[in-house]
Amino acid sequence: MDEETQILEQKFTLGKLLVYVLPTIFAILLASLYSIVDGIFVSNFGGTTAFAAINQVSPIFMIIAAIGFMFGTGGSALIGKILGEGDRKRANGLFSYFTFALIIIGIICSALLWIFLEKFLIALGVTETMMPFCKAYSHIMIPALTLFMLQFYFQSFLATAKKPKLGLIFTILAGLTNTIGDAVLVGIVSKGDPTKAVQGAAIATVGGLFIGGIVPLIYFFTKNTSLLRLGKPEVDGKALLKACGNGSSEFFTNISGSLINVVYNSLFLYMIGDMGVAAYGTVGYVNSVFTAIASGFVLGVAPLFSYNYGSGNTDNLKNLYKKSLTLIIMISVVATVVIELLSNPLAAAFAHGDADLMAVTVDGLTIFTLSFLFKGIPTFGSGLFTAFNNGFISGVISIVRTLVFNLATIIIVPVAFFHIFGSSYEAAFYGVWYSVVFSELLAVFMTFFFLQKNKKKYQYA
Repeated sequence: MDEETQILEQKFTLGKLLVYVLPTIFAILLASLYSIVDGIFVSNFGGTTAFAAINQVSPIFMIIAAIGFMFGTGGSALIGKILGEGDRKRANGLFSYFTFALIIIGIICSALLWIFLEKFLIALGVTETMMPFCKAYSHIMIPALTLFMLQFYFQSFLATAKKPKLGLIFTILAGLTNTIGDAVLVGIVSKGDPTKAVQGAAIATVGGLFIGGIVPLIYFFTKNTSLLRLGKPEVDGKALLKACGNGSSEFFTNISGSLINVVYNSLFLYMIGDMGVAAYGTVGYVNSVFTAIASGFVLGVAPLFSYNYGSGNTDNLKNLYKKSLTLIIMISVVATVVIELLSNPLAAAFAHGDADLMAVTVDGLTIFTLSFLFKGIPTFGSGLFTAFNNGFISGVISIVRTLVFNLATIIIVPVAFFHIFGSSYEAAFYGVWYSVVFSELLAVFMTFFFLQKNKKKYQYA
């Protein structure tokens, strides 16, 4: 038995499991923080319109990049199970097939987006003043979309290949490349020209994507010490569809999450104008950090579940399930307490001395942060069923949580607050913030229902 297999089959203590998943958590967390750095540079050196333009066009790239996340989470779960069954040759064949298929899809997406870019931008509601900046940014980003997809894709497979530390190294190098590029191209070279600022940000991002997408590709093509290597593909359309179906929950979560953000922004804009949108933007940054931590944890433990499920090691599955559930609850509680304590300095970092904006942001952040107590469990539950190659349950948890529960509570809770606590916009405003908390609480009940119902089938409890 080689060293990598021994790691997969070991019985983890709480501490060892945390240490094992930390590289993956940090990798996803750093990727999230670097996107915030992009926004800071463009907003300060390119101006409000340039910053708004990048935010307006980014959902297109994120949706396409989510295809890579879908291939990565769904494909790594399937291949992790096959590795657990002992068929390493098939695992490498399918890994190669999935990788080449993703590259082809990325090239096709880039070509279609290049041709129909203006139509997509118009559909997004891009204004005439933002259109030149959106095009300037997009024309640099579009040819690199395949790299964007591969970066998400390889984060999952580096964990499955038992090289999470290598994934962290690639992410750090990619982030440093992006940050240094922003500092030079946006902070110095652009000289306050908004067009050059967005172009500089795009070039810096592509530089980071080269590290995150191409370098892992080269690593897996060459002889390495991991469990996976790219070579002759094993063409299996059914396996590809299974992988995509299994990872579809992550794909649709990204889409539904974008739709929900549009709804929240519209509500806050209607209630208190730009200040509400700005406050929600700050809260969104904080939320993205917690989401990255929870998602990184799930990506880190998922290969362990897939492998031990494939090998039939039920004792390890039970131990992993108990330890993982304990850790995700601990992470959720600690994150909630820390962010509640830091709500004032976090709000001040984005309020730019505006006392009114500061007050609104602190109110929203202290309420929204309560949802972190509940967010971790549905994230873990969805990832767990993806690891077991049950894309249906994983998809139900993700889509119902992010779309159905969110839409329901965002309608019901503000109206209830309006009638219970007084007929005022203030009551409805607080109701909007609390709607997220109630939505995540409902998701916890739904997740535990599926966990309880399927424990005998997968023998994790």
